[in-house]
Amino acid sequence: MANTANGGTSENYKGLLIQYCQERGLDHPTYTETQIGTADAPQWQVKVSYGDHVHETPEPVAGSKKFGHQVASQQVLAKINLRRESFLAGETAEITTRSASEVEDAFAPESKPIEVPMPLLSNALTIANERLTGSQPSRYRTLTDAEFSDKLSKLTLKIVRDLLTEAETDQMTFR
Repeated sequence: MANTANGGTSENYKGLLIQYCQERGLDHPTYTETQIGTADAPQWQVKVSYGDHVHETPEPVAGSKKFGHQVASQQVLAKINLRRESFLAGETAEITTRSASEVEDAFAPESKPIEVPMPLLSNALTIANERLTGSQPSRYRTLTDAEFSDKLSKLTLKIVRDLLTEAETDQMTFR
């Protein structure tokens, strides 16, 4: 978390954001800053561009430019985590930059709705994640978050449907 008292941070958020971009095959984030205030008490309005996204600090950041970059990077990483949590919670409203119709298409059931016990769904999600990340090491990953999320959700649904089909064939039920 950013420590505004001494103008430093306890984490290297800029480095973490660079790593995040590298793992997804994106160019390094770029920073543009506008100085607000006097030279002896500068504040910085920082804009971060990464992938298809642009983030601007809602408030000017007091201190050095370097500290402003850290705060902006921290805010970007917080937004990324929020999008991930929203996706994993099943919230479909604007979890990515896709249009509402694209989000609906990605989550539209292929046929009738199914009820699945949470442990089964959780295990299927874990298996899907391992398959996707195991097939392409993170440092070579060329998928964006949206593409990875799409593939993860589709593979998870396929695993669940396959398990349910096999269970039905073998006359098994899940509790």
